[in-house]
Amino acid sequence: MGWGRSQEPAEAFAAEEQARADELARRCGEIASTPDHPSQPSLHHYQAAYQNASGNAAGHTSQPR
Repeated sequence: MGWGRSQEPAEAFAAEEQARADELARRCGEIASTPDHPSQPSLHHYQAAYQNASGNAAGHTSQPR
């Protein structure tokens, strides 16, 4: 597969990535709502991981034509 081509659907992978995105979203909310949370300095990493996981989920889910 070449660059710029869309990914083939991979529903099991998409489901795993959606579950990972859901957990990361929960964790980001927990960190963001607690100013003295020990992971506060790393929040941007959690947010980037969330974006990666949700993008993977969307990119590997069958889309209507």
